Amino acid sequence: MINKERYSFIFLAILAMLDQLIASLFGVDFTYSSLSLVSHLCFCGCLLVVVHERSLNRFLYACLCGLCVGMFFTSDWLVKMLLFGLFGWAIGFFQEAMDQDHWVQFGIVFLMMFASDLICFFGAKIFGYLTMSFVKWFIHVEALTLIFNGVAIFVLIYIITVFMRYATIKDIRFKRMEKLKMQNIRRK
Repeated sequence: MINKERYSFIFLAILAMLDQLIASLFGVDFTYSSLSLVSHLCFCGCLLVVVHERSLNRFLYACLCGLCVGMFFTSDWLVKMLLFGLFGWAIGFFQEAMDQDHWVQFGIVFLMMFASDLICFFGAKIFGYLTMSFVKWFIHVEALTLIFNGVAIFVLIYIITVFMRYATIKDIRFKRMEKLKMQNIRRK
């Protein structure tokens, strides 16, 4: 039997470390004279991992993931926790659609990632932390971010699909072995 929660936690921790590595390699240009890249691997991975959980579990797992990412990798733990939790809970409304097709999965996760970025932009704009225009922000920060994370979402969907198939096969084998053990015990 495979412990999906443990492997999901390890997977999300690896994605958070990759986000941090990408942030170190391709830092945000705060002069906004060149293109910047913001990686959302952990956010997208979290959405794809928690989609099949019950409503409260989705919210709590996503909040915990956002809290860990915010505390260990960034300095905005409250914002991360709230955004992860909000979108982790909201993805449950699309649970049936997510099971239909990988393109639908991609579209929903991509739109939620973009909505999260928009919330961060407009929140910073409202509180006066950001003075640039939406168009300038979109061109210099969000354009490359959307392209990179769009490709990354497909990779994450593939990895999670392979893991889920592996876990299903492992569970079937475990149940088959248990059934054979019970049959051998009954024969004796």
